[in-house]
Amino acid sequence: MSKLYNKEISMCSTELAADTSLTPVWDPSIPFPSAHEMVDLDVITHVSVEKAKPGGYYYLHEATIQFHKGLFYMGFANHRTAETGDHNELVRGCTSKNAIQWSEPEIWAESPLINATSINHPLLFSHQGKLYGFFVCWYEAHIPMTEIFVLNEDNEVWEHRPESTIEGFVPFCTPQKMIDGNWLIGGEHWWYDSAVAISDGDNFLKWTRIDIPRPEHMKLLYPESAVVDFGNGHLLNLCRPYNGNSKLQPLHEPQKMPTSPVSESFDGGHTWTPLSMSNFPLSDSQPFAGRLSTGHNYLLTNGLEDGRGLLSIAIAKPNETVFSKIFKVRHNHWPQRRLFSNAVGAKTEWSYPNAFEHEGQLYIAYTHGKEDCVLSIIPVEVLAE
Repeated sequence: MSKLYNKEISMCSTELAADTSLTPVWDPSIPFPSAHEMVDLDVITHVSVEKAKPGGYYYLHEATIQFHKGLFYMGFANHRTAETGDHNELVRGCTSKNAIQWSEPEIWAESPLINATSINHPLLFSHQGKLYGFFVCWYEAHIPMTEIFVLNEDNEVWEHRPESTIEGFVPFCTPQKMIDGNWLIGGEHWWYDSAVAISDGDNFLKWTRIDIPRPEHMKLLYPESAVVDFGNGHLLNLCRPYNGNSKLQPLHEPQKMPTSPVSESFDGGHTWTPLSMSNFPLSDSQPFAGRLSTGHNYLLTNGLEDGRGLLSIAIAKPNETVFSKIFKVRHNHWPQRRLFSNAVGAKTEWSYPNAFEHEGQLYIAYTHGKEDCVLSIIPVEVLAE
């Protein structure tokens, strides 16, 4: 049985990462640094893309970035006052030629488009000359559906492809090509199961959702998932842990998950081992994974002790299946939230990362305090040293 931690047990990140009874994601022979010991990157550029403004949109979350035909595209979910989820959120986006100066955001998709009550959780991907938007649409049943849109470059309108629905799926990880020629997206099935979606080859309008099995005793909520591709069909799925603090998933017994639940696949994502607890410390926030052109896998997460006040990037060496280096991307609780009505004046957060590599740079989009969109740019050579 996977090891679960209860509320009375308190272990720090360093201790957890060294625990060999847990599924190894971090190399247990290497001390996992505390937040204050974690190394700052020597070269990193931070860009403010969009800020909440009085009279505008107070809530902003779930940023996504891609480069397509000479332009950077950034998308995110918005609401004028609050985080409403399946009611009245919309997707806006902007463009840039250099990822430094960005255009004024414009509305890309909003209800009642395709009869949705809300549209959020955008994911962008450029594939075979088309820019795809995987947008989560909510309907009266209040169950999420990923609907796929394609950008019409003649009029800059996102056009819905009605044959493309992925039922119950919320995407979180950029498509990665598998050894069998299919593409895979990490995500979740509604709010309770980790899941992936697998394409029918290069057909980006046909996807199959596959839920990640979990033990009956392991209860999850918002198991937003990242997928690490080790090659040759070997994948690692990491999902957001659940600490038993929501009426949406009440628990009879206290539970604390200070590390990420993980599952492995050895056939390109078609079948998975049951989730078990890993040794990678993680707060209850969305992870994101990808592979650099150097062969290094990376994993973006929020720290355990500092929560969403610390965004870090862990690195695994080529051909290795554990992470062995980790750097800070952002680490502070300032500036405080200014306008977002649910938490004005509260400590800020740097969360929900989305990233991709372009011309030797890793571009990491994420949200600041759920009210601003920010971008960090890191030279790949700095991460791969």
